[in-house]
Amino acid sequence: MPTTVSAHGMVVTPHPLATAAGVDALGAGGTAADAAIAANAMLAVVYCNACGIGGDAFALVWDPAEQHLHGFNGSGRSPAGLTIDAVRAAGHDEMPTRGPLPITVPGAVDAWVQLLDRFGRRSLADALQPAARTADDGYELTAINARAIAASMPSFNDAARAVFGRAGDAGDTFRQPLLAASLRTVAEGGRDAYYGGAIGEEIARAIGAAGGVMTADDIAAHRGDWVEPISTPYRDVEVATTPPNSQGVTALMALNVLSILDWPVGAPLSAERLHAQIEALKVAWSERDRCIADPDRGLANPSVLLSSEHAAWMASRLSPDRAHRHEPINRPGGGTVYLCAADADGMMVSLIESNFMGFGSGIMGGSTGIMLQNRGAYFSLDAAHPNALAPRSRTLHTLMPGMILRDGRAEVAFGAMGGDGQAQTMVQLVQGLVYDGLDPQAAVDRPRWVVETEGAGLPLGPVKIESDGVDASVVAALEARGHKVELVEPRTPLMGWAQMIRRRSDGSYQGGADPRADSLAAGL
Repeated sequence: MPTTVSAHGMVVTPHPLATAAGVDALGAGGTAADAAIAANAMLAVVYCNACGIGGDAFALVWDPAEQHLHGFNGSGRSPAGLTIDAVRAAGHDEMPTRGPLPITVPGAVDAWVQLLDRFGRRSLADALQPAARTADDGYELTAINARAIAASMPSFNDAARAVFGRAGDAGDTFRQPLLAASLRTVAEGGRDAYYGGAIGEEIARAIGAAGGVMTADDIAAHRGDWVEPISTPYRDVEVATTPPNSQGVTALMALNVLSILDWPVGAPLSAERLHAQIEALKVAWSERDRCIADPDRGLANPSVLLSSEHAAWMASRLSPDRAHRHEPINRPGGGTVYLCAADADGMMVSLIESNFMGFGSGIMGGSTGIMLQNRGAYFSLDAAHPNALAPRSRTLHTLMPGMILRDGRAEVAFGAMGGDGQAQTMVQLVQGLVYDGLDPQAAVDRPRWVVETEGAGLPLGPVKIESDGVDASVVAALEARGHKVELVEPRTPLMGWAQMIRRRSDGSYQGGADPRADSLAAGL
């Protein structure tokens, strides 16, 4: 697929209707922030199987006026009444993945409002009305939508079954009038309509009816944070992401290790390159799981984790000839959308938003039509664990938007969905762009690999590699090093959906849209 080029702005998302909503916002005089929020709102409708206004959002924004990169942490907290003892008393030895207990306060709507207040030109209503119309009028289900709905149906509460039980098959028209009404309520009433109004009250009522403890006060207390991004040098660029509780530091640690390995990293998709990438990420995961949690706990110091001394220590644990053992302590997960936008003035937005595991908790917030995230599934019920559940806590978060800076200016906005796979994809994309010199579309098109966890406290699963990326000799060489390898179909959603925009030296933009989703890059 050729790289899309545009002179005056660009939007890249995993669905054509979302890309169109973003481009329309640019065409109406909006900034990249306006475009990103309009696109995200549309995705909350047409990719409700991965994101929505019951989820969280993280973002990076390059402000060309200030020549500064800003970060936003839109992760919600656990309820004030949720404790380890309460979860155990409900019959659980570990955090459940579905139902009311893993629901954390949704942060996406607050994130949208704060991003627009600071970097937008248009109103929240302008951003949300196209999505509300689409939810009311209906849209054509894609194969991705239909598969996700069918797979998730057993986890749905009655309210969700009433909505999605009539969704139909790929190609059918699907309407969500309850969600449309909620979007219009937020468009008219702003964040207070969600966090301090009828929507928050109905969400709390539905959670309580399902056996949860979240209250309207828990929801009303939410406010996301502006944060200083973290970054690390890689060859001749700087790679940036959001700080903990985001897992973004994981990818940066892996890049640091790859930068200093004293053994050859090989050609793209060679056994040497794949082994180096996998091992660097495994050792970075160990560090992530050891210390990343609610930033209020002060366990993760990015300056230490990203120091040259720490990179050297991590690299010293690795061998060019054998895979090292790693025992993860967090859960697998996916169900996220990543999008990026850029405008004619040079503003770039890298935004990621998620319900977490597909439709999240499986709980719809009553008459709101909003599916509620299950981000709390990542908490541990071991009180000594760094990411232990506690009242009003933020869990380790897989969401991690990316930005590449060259000579102190934003050049690339990029990222991917995929739970733990996000860090893996980020490393592969950065090496493709910076090390191998690929253009954005070639970077996202290139066959990828992913290692999935099998569950909390269990060993890593096999290295899954798209079958068009390697031959039998590469598989044999990886297995000789101790990796368990599984070839999977090309362009599988298992590899996540990556999107990318690069700003060229003449001010024009290149876009890369992932063929593993229904992605589209388009511009003005």
